[in-house]
Amino acid sequence: MPYVLAKNPTFTTLVRVVEPGTADDGSLETHEFTAEFKRLKRDEAEALMKSGQLAYVVLADVLVGWSGLKGEDGAVLPFTTQYRDALLQIPHAIVALWDAFLLNTSGAARKN
Repeated sequence: MPYVLAKNPTFTTLVRVVEPGTADDGSLETHEFTAEFKRLKRDEAEALMKSGQLAYVVLADVLVGWSGLKGEDGAVLPFTTQYRDALLQIPHAIVALWDAFLLNTSGAARKN
């Protein structure tokens, strides 16, 4: 498949949230959903990394959608700013989202 110079302004990626479970043995639970992020240009990504903003602040801007995220009742949650803000209150979710975003943002996670 040829490389296309003009890219879609967003990309999707699998997010794996690993957090302590409720089992007596203290085992970890892994939950997955697909996140949609803004696709940043190189200069935007560099400025973002140098800005010193907290991860959840950046994620509030670059997280623009998702699929497969469910509420406590098991119903699929639509992407809204209210649900996004609720998700960004969960430390394990922030770590998973940030890792997924950096891994998929060209070069941003690969500092030498």
